[in-house]
Amino acid sequence: MKYTPNPIDTSDVELPEELADLTELLSENTHEIWAQQRIKDGWTLGPERDDKVMTHPCLVSYDQLPESEKEYDRNTSMEAIKAILHLGYRIIPPVEGKVRVQDEVRNILDRLEDKSLNLRDLSDVWRGRSSNNWRNVPEIYRHLGHRILGIGEPLLAFDVISEGLEVWSNDLRLRQLLGLALARGGSPYKANQIARELQSEGHQDDDTLGLLGRTHKDLWEKESDSQEKLSQLEQAFQAYYTSYKNTGSSYTGINAATLALIKGDLDIAHQIGRSVYQLSLEQSKESEQDYWTQATLGEVLLILGQPEQAREYYSSAGEIGKGNFASLHSTRRNARLLLEALGKEPQWLDDCFALPKIAVFTGHPVLPSGQSGSRFPTHLEAEIKERITNKLNQLNTDIGISTAAAGSDILFLEAMIERGGEVDIILPYEVEQFVKDSVDVDPNSNWKNRFESILKQAGRVIMANDYPAKDNRVLLEFTSLIVDGTAILRAQEYDTSLVSLAVWDGQETGQLGETPDVLSRWRNLDRKIEIIDIPPNKYNKHKNTSFPQVDSQFSHEIRVMFFADVVGYSKLSEMEVAHFIQEFLGYLAEEMETYPYKPLTRNTWGDAFYFVFASVEDAAQFALTQRDLIRDTDWAKRGLPPDINLRIALHTGPVYRFTDPLIKQLNFSGSHVSRAARIEPITPPGQVYASEHFASLIVANNITDITCDYVGLLQLAKNYGTFRMYHVRRSYEPE
Repeated sequence: MKYTPNPIDTSDVELPEELADLTELLSENTHEIWAQQRIKDGWTLGPERDDKVMTHPCLVSYDQLPESEKEYDRNTSMEAIKAILHLGYRIIPPVEGKVRVQDEVRNILDRLEDKSLNLRDLSDVWRGRSSNNWRNVPEIYRHLGHRILGIGEPLLAFDVISEGLEVWSNDLRLRQLLGLALARGGSPYKANQIARELQSEGHQDDDTLGLLGRTHKDLWEKESDSQEKLSQLEQAFQAYYTSYKNTGSSYTGINAATLALIKGDLDIAHQIGRSVYQLSLEQSKESEQDYWTQATLGEVLLILGQPEQAREYYSSAGEIGKGNFASLHSTRRNARLLLEALGKEPQWLDDCFALPKIAVFTGHPVLPSGQSGSRFPTHLEAEIKERITNKLNQLNTDIGISTAAAGSDILFLEAMIERGGEVDIILPYEVEQFVKDSVDVDPNSNWKNRFESILKQAGRVIMANDYPAKDNRVLLEFTSLIVDGTAILRAQEYDTSLVSLAVWDGQETGQLGETPDVLSRWRNLDRKIEIIDIPPNKYNKHKNTSFPQVDSQFSHEIRVMFFADVVGYSKLSEMEVAHFIQEFLGYLAEEMETYPYKPLTRNTWGDAFYFVFASVEDAAQFALTQRDLIRDTDWAKRGLPPDINLRIALHTGPVYRFTDPLIKQLNFSGSHVSRAARIEPITPPGQVYASEHFASLIVANNITDITCDYVGLLQLAKNYGTFRMYHVRRSYEPE
């Protein structure tokens, strides 16, 4: 008997305009339910439907479906809605408040389609979000996270995507984007874990296998053991090659071809390469020039032994992709790998890719009216501004990092913004007081208005300290270190060049943190320095900047605070507490005496430890040695729980040094001690967490054997605030 479908006749139903959006939402949900059930039943992604091997080409996210497939889902959803209305039921739209929310969400999604948005624009979208509204719409987190990743800001993207995953923990695209953010942020092990989890759940789409291949490639580059290195390379190739065989994707195909060549499998590399070349040529003819198509053609021609033709396509891709720093970095990376494998100069094609150039700045400020010794010649302001602008144009700088005092700083920041660049500003303390002290210094000038305009256009504003100090000399030095460290961290994100730019009068005298001191530090680190020399200010004979005298018994010093807490201490019995004092504290005390890095002061209370160190390197080495000691000791043999552990937190900043009148011992106090104490409770057992200030000083001091991996924007204990946190490890250890 022949089956004749007989659906409800809905031809008399006209779908109300307010239900139009519901159709698309139900269409996507219909696909998600279908795909979820297929994967649960054991189906995987494949180039065509095959009931025997259980593969299907539509096991991808809704936005990756062909329009023809989306139309099936849309038609099903629309007819379901119309049938409900035809049968006399009513669909009541959300109340007015919810409609406003939907309108807001739609406006944001529409805005994110604007390709001209830069980091400042995207940061504004993120900072201005209504978390309650956003949490109902995973698309916002997907789109914004993807856009921010595209311009090469994996740390900010990580924060966006992580908030989305707090609600939509199983969202495939958000999980893929989190893995990509981790990989681009320098955490390939964690990214690889995410890719493996997705694969084990049955996901075989291009994005999942592409992430898996990319992370194994990252691990291959980092690995020092020859056998493990080969294993990682093979796993990277297999992930890309499997995806390419499943879908014929040029994205995974070109990566498979590149790795095949690096492995030495020229036949496979050329076989895949020729196929990808034809596919990419067809794509380039069918639509406008697209970045990835041009980049793929460049890469495949390099594989096929045509470097000059490859350069043409790479140059075209570089022109199309200006500002898309993440894509440019990825393409340059593969080009370098191929050139090295082919026995050519790895940097031969670098000029095709306009990756951001970063400048860190120091220069003389304008001193408050009536204060002698200003080294900024105000009568030459226009000339200095022009010379800064010319130098930035010559260097083709895209990102500038500086503090923002009246004088050289503001001229530099203005010049950066005027040329379309981004700026990060580091202030020594809160804005209002900084303006009084260092910006609004001349009643006849407009420095304050200029400062406020710059501040609104900054990508980030970082406070080195919460408040002014009794002696701001140390804050000046500390702020200069944070400026330097922030710039180096940005350059590391992009794997790009950093230039150190100064406006200097040629005189070597000055306080710590002032331009001569910063220049001396840069020279000691063999930095690339560009100097805009200005004549000594003949109108004001230079004297050292005047600061109030501070009692030497109550000095301000840059120090590093270590806080640790014993995990599981509260569960110890009375007998175990006795063992703890003898076997845990006693053992740690004995071992500490053998360490080359000594704390300036130490204290304990119950299960908590507090140490203060002179340098970030000493504190990091001490913390990691303590971590290893706790991890490697058999505590059961000492009468303690075998899983006893430590949480360790590190933070640095200017603190007051004094002799404590109660305990008659050296001590340190200040807001940075409090912040360090608030980091410890959020640190996972067995790990060392540190603040962004600590990470900045690690790189500013060129400490290469310690690495700080970004963890996220975390809420500190006791509602202390939200700050960027880092995981501290030795550079040779996995993150």
